[in-house]
Amino acid sequence: MTGDGKALGAKFGITFSGKWVWHMKDFIDRGFMNLFDPNILFKDYPAQGTSEPLESNELFDDAKAELEGQLAPIRAKVAVMDPAEAGALLSCSEEETEFHERLMILTRMHFEKEFELKVVEAFKPAYYSKVQ
Repeated sequence: MTGDGKALGAKFGITFSGKWVWHMKDFIDRGFMNLFDPNILFKDYPAQGTSEPLESNELFDDAKAELEGQLAPIRAKVAVMDPAEAGALLSCSEEETEFHERLMILTRMHFEKEFELKVVEAFKPAYYSKVQ
C-alpha cells in the first residue's frame, strides 16, 4: 500500500496498480481483523463480556448474508465473463476504486487455468506502456 491511496499487487505473473487494489487489500484486511473483534465473537459483548461466545457457524452470519446479497449478481456475471472483457476490467485506470468485480475475476482465474491464461493475454493496462 502506498501513501496516496493506491497499492501494488501481483498475481498470475502480472502486476496491478491503483486505488482499486488498495480498496481490495483493505477489504481483505478488514475481514481478517474481524476475526479478532470481540463485538463479533461474543453475544452482547458490551454487556456480557466474553461470557457467551458465538458458535463458529454463527460468526459473521449477518454481515456475510448482506455481503452475499451484494456480490451474488457480480459473481454470476463474472462466472460467464469473456476473458477479453475480464482482462480489460483488470487493465483499468489507476484511479478506479471499484474492486469487487476484479476480485471475483482474480478468484475465477485461480480456479480456471484456461480462463487465467486468456485474461493474462488480454491484460494491457495503460501504465504498462509507460515502462515498456
